[in-house]
Amino acid sequence: MQLSMESLNSFVVAAQLGSFTKAGERVNRTQSAVSMQIKRLEEEVGRPLFERQGRRVLLTPEGRTLLD
Repeated sequence: MQLSMESLNSFVVAAQLGSFTKAGERVNRTQSAVSMQIKRLEEEVGRPLFERQGRRVLLTPEGRTLLD
């Protein structure tokens, strides 16, 4: 499996900041672009990587594994 480096970068930043909006600001993308990247990444790995809690996002156990 080969994952996009841009998607992985957005994933790491979103995990660190707990927000797709803040991650978008950091990686110079819109919140919706980051959301699409994460959705694609989740489809590629076949698992949810984040739990959405309002505007905040938390890593799932699978997301923590990928981050490691």
